[in-house]
Amino acid sequence: MTKFIALRRMPRTRSLGLAAMSFEDKRSRIVKAAPHAERLEDLQGLGLKQVRPEERGPEVEDSLQRLELAGAYVVDTSSEQMADRARELLEPDYHIMPDIELGLPRPTLSESYRRRPRRASYWPAESGVKEAHSNGVTGKGVLLGVLDTGCDADHLELRKKRVEFRYVPLHPSPDAMRACRGFDTDGHGTHVSGIIAGQHVGVAPDVDLMVASVIESETMKTSLERIIIALDWMLSQFQLDENLTRPTIINMSLGFRPEWISAADLQSVVDGIKLLLSTLVVDFEVLPVVAIGNDGAGNVRAPGYFPETLSVGAVDSDLNPAYFSGGGLSPLTGDTEPDIAGYGVDVLSSLERDVDRRSLYAQMSGTSMASPYVAGIAALAASANPQLQGAALRQHLIDHAMPLAHPATRVGVGLARFV
Repeated sequence: MTKFIALRRMPRTRSLGLAAMSFEDKRSRIVKAAPHAERLEDLQGLGLKQVRPEERGPEVEDSLQRLELAGAYVVDTSSEQMADRARELLEPDYHIMPDIELGLPRPTLSESYRRRPRRASYWPAESGVKEAHSNGVTGKGVLLGVLDTGCDADHLELRKKRVEFRYVPLHPSPDAMRACRGFDTDGHGTHVSGIIAGQHVGVAPDVDLMVASVIESETMKTSLERIIIALDWMLSQFQLDENLTRPTIINMSLGFRPEWISAADLQSVVDGIKLLLSTLVVDFEVLPVVAIGNDGAGNVRAPGYFPETLSVGAVDSDLNPAYFSGGGLSPLTGDTEPDIAGYGVDVLSSLERDVDRRSLYAQMSGTSMASPYVAGIAALAASANPQLQGAALRQHLIDHAMPLAHPATRVGVGLARFV
């Protein structure tokens, strides 16, 4: 089987700032993002069957997925000749890249609890979280998407929220992407979601949460195809009339290291992911917050080191860099990574429920914990000032970070905080 992803090439201009646009201009801009319908007809003319994401699978041969808002086609065929003809039809307007594997930085679980430990405050004073909550700033009005293992929507921390949820499995059956109550294949995504939006432990408890389950518990791996399908679903929610003017953030504890990909494919993958991130950042003014990885000093994972993302390293409660936290120079730009730091050592959050439906909690460590903390801080900032969106929100976090007495290759500009 030959599978490739085609991402639309578009002349990109500097974002005008969706927050400052009229409703009609925003709607017009997003409508223009759709792929050309005639290209779809040409591809079908080759014998490729158009399928929805929930219909794809090993039993479907010679298939074509159109992911409209992500600006992508996914072609999957057993015929090399058909694949070559499809590439010829799509090039040069579309960038062709292979489907690749991405992994979750594996966190460390240090302690678990059968009930929520009682604490005066779950976030240190320098984070600004307690002050924000005291002033009524809790993330209300902000949309925040999470790509992870899922989310147990009935955990005590999350059950009072409406969590929009989709499961994007490796080989789905029909109706696999139907709207349903959120579940988690591992517990990692529930921990991340609790850090962001938990009722008691969350940084931004009133943020509107969207979760896509794209990572399998057996391998902690996913594919670029699944990521694009999940992003296309999230973008479909972001562009609804009731959401069009709202600040939007996406948290991703996902990535890959260049050595995981063949030298022949690496540049194609890099160029393709930059196009995808450009769709998020420029067309939709989304802020992507991405863990830099748990590979230690001198190592950085993509897409965290891409300039379009806000990359996050981990510090402990004493504001010292975590030994596992990645950092170094971006192989794309030469800039220091991570961009910013968040609490990522022994972070308490929701985990799962036991057979008696009691909600369990855990302390976990990883840049996967630091990233949602920063996403939560971003949600607080955008909730306090809805004009802060996309690049402006990113710059606000950079400008107001708390400087730390450590190299930028370990903590970036410092600790993300609400001020």
